[in-house]
Amino acid sequence: MLRLMVFVPTLLVLGVLLAGTLPAAAHPHSISSNGQVIANGQNHPAFINGVSCESYGPAGSIPIGPAWYGLESAHHGPDAGDPGRGDACYQTTGSVPPAADDQNPAIQ
Repeated sequence: MLRLMVFVPTLLVLGVLLAGTLPAAAHPHSISSNGQVIANGQNHPAFINGVSCESYGPAGSIPIGPAWYGLESAHHGPDAGDPGRGDACYQTTGSVPPAADDQNPAIQ
């Protein structure tokens, strides 16, 4: 019984920690108030540990569109890594998962 009491909480902690390292799911960005899809449903690169780089490939099956960097900047705020698109990456504040860095609730 003691093993079970240690095993279950350990699994829960590991699950929470690993959830932050998984790539973000693909989704077209839309306006929260009316559901209108913006940027023709373009996708962004996968997020890994709070960083999204073109070299990671798309987040899911939707291809990366040229508007990805602007969408992420509008959704999550300024790039916390190397500012600008020159490094082909976007970093959330504190490298947290993108859902924890949603700075513009008007965009989903």
